[in-house]
Amino acid sequence: MAFISRWFKPVKSLSSVGIYITRQCLFAVDELQPQQTVQRDLGHGESLPMALKALIDEQHWQGRRLYLVLNRHWYQQSQIDKPAMPDDELAQALPWCMRELVNAPVESLLFDYIELPPSPSGQARIAVYSSERERLAELVRAVTPQHEIVTIGVDELAMANLLEPEVRGLLLHKMPGQELTLTFIHQRQWHFYRTIRGFQALDDEQMPVDQFVFDNLLLELQRSIDYAVGQLKLSAPNRWYLALPQRVTPAIQEAIRQVFDIKSESLTSSTLSPISLPALGILREEQA
Repeated sequence: MAFISRWFKPVKSLSSVGIYITRQCLFAVDELQPQQTVQRDLGHGESLPMALKALIDEQHWQGRRLYLVLNRHWYQQSQIDKPAMPDDELAQALPWCMRELVNAPVESLLFDYIELPPSPSGQARIAVYSSERERLAELVRAVTPQHEIVTIGVDELAMANLLEPEVRGLLLHKMPGQELTLTFIHQRQWHFYRTIRGFQALDDEQMPVDQFVFDNLLLELQRSIDYAVGQLKLSAPNRWYLALPQRVTPAIQEAIRQVFDIKSESLTSSTLSPISLPALGILREEQA
């Protein structure tokens, strides 16, 4: 899904850059150097649109195709029963469907949605995303007409692009300052999402790794899998992925191996932190 695809006449570009837009910082990945992350914090009194333009200028990315991805401070997600109407009418009807569920006037918002697996009762479900129209327009105005913005997406969907299409994957992801999340992903679409609370200490670089006790985490993983497979009738994941701080990843991989007899794969590296992965994932939007 994407909030915009063609807001202005595109220009020809040779290569692409993915940029993850958080509240106070930008994280960028150049497709020509996909294992490197460029980070730029907002300067004093600097707005995000100003910082976006400055980042592009500083990195000499003029004329590049831009893939922008928003973190959760930029959007709201709601899951609802899919209205009984043709798909080509649903997109136009979303503002009326969401009027009581959003925190701003629907006239000021842009909407998009994705299909979800049916509920246990067989009811069709969708996840609806909304974001403030003017905030997005400010980003667009900051970089046009010198750049083509290919898409503006959201982080939780961009992460799904990191998995191969045929994979039924379980993704464990920890963003700095946010709760740990578990996601079931199949064919690069997320099917089940759960927040696992109580693991903020994973961000604490001063805490020795050998002091972490992973029993509660492993128990929550088992409960989540049992619910997704038993209640939601989803297929069990055949591959597990970790997007966690590098220093704790080996210990969690070993704990998972001992309990579940599964070798989990890390998506992070010394140059790709968990918070930079949405920028890499959004670059693969066209392959999804």
